[in-house]
Amino acid sequence: MELDVAGGYASPNDRTYPTQLANDEIQRWFAGNGDDLTVHIRNENTRDSGWLSMVPYFLTLGILPSWLNTEGETVMEVKAGDEVLFANREDVAYKSALSMLLPTAYLVGSPGKQQYEIMAHDQLNRHKHALQAFITSQQAGYETAVSDGTVEAYRQYLQANPDSFFRMETLRRLSELAPEKQALAFHRDNIAIDNTYIVYLPDEYDIWFLGPANMKVYDVLRLSSAEDDVLLASRIRAANQPYKVFSSDEIALLKEGGLSSALIAAMIDASANTAPSSPVPDGVSSAAVDSETTEASAAVAQPGAADIAGQCAKRYAALKACDQVPSFGANVCRSQVKKKYSHMACELIQ
Repeated sequence: MELDVAGGYASPNDRTYPTQLANDEIQRWFAGNGDDLTVHIRNENTRDSGWLSMVPYFLTLGILPSWLNTEGETVMEVKAGDEVLFANREDVAYKSALSMLLPTAYLVGSPGKQQYEIMAHDQLNRHKHALQAFITSQQAGYETAVSDGTVEAYRQYLQANPDSFFRMETLRRLSELAPEKQALAFHRDNIAIDNTYIVYLPDEYDIWFLGPANMKVYDVLRLSSAEDDVLLASRIRAANQPYKVFSSDEIALLKEGGLSSALIAAMIDASANTAPSSPVPDGVSSAAVDSETTEASAAVAQPGAADIAGQCAKRYAALKACDQVPSFGANVCRSQVKKKYSHMACELIQ
């Protein structure tokens, strides 16, 4: 904030007083603290008049006051990084006076801090109302566009407004419309429209982000459409990089997504080979994945580190997706990701 008094006879403390007021006031504009947005306020185009009043001031030894009329503009900008999302200008004018011997300055001006407080709050209120009007107008158009509340309405809005102020809100609402069963296809279609949607995937889909770079579960699914499953399974085992000893429910979810038993078994084998401290049930192999008995046994070994790894992997993928979001949406996206995936280990790793 830079709301210092541009001219006049104020003391240094009085000149910075409006800045202190602005900092305190603007903190109350937002629902919580964060670093996604910054608010900048400054005075511009300030000019003083009334310097000739110094002549009678000196001639009367300070009995007659000297005064200055200051006019200019106060400018507020709301930024995401270096990008200005909203800007507003308001006219500002005030008078300051000086009298050495008698309090005749009060006949021309007003007591310093009291007047500066009035001035600062007046400017801030005008800026706040302008910002509220801007957000309200944006929201009105958004609510009209998605008034049907259908999946198709939200998807069309995302495609037509890729840099919308309400992009993340649209994705959140869309995620709430997921069917209770067989929802993977629904989520995959949404990700195809906007990668940032992974922020709102249910936690059980974290497993799709497990695995080494370029061979995560979702990479394996993509590769399986063009590569023989037996060869791909051999590559997974040869890489000897961990995924997870999947539970019965997770195996069912992977199969629902299109992964074959051979590929799931290869991931389990690779995880077992790289996690000697976590005992893996005997018989977990390619042939055993199809049996319900072995699936239940595999569910017994659920290392907590693997669960955390799934969260961190999904967090990393989500943050990378946020980088592709234009304008303000990227900052909102990162905020949502960090809020949802706040595990200390993820913060340290990434």
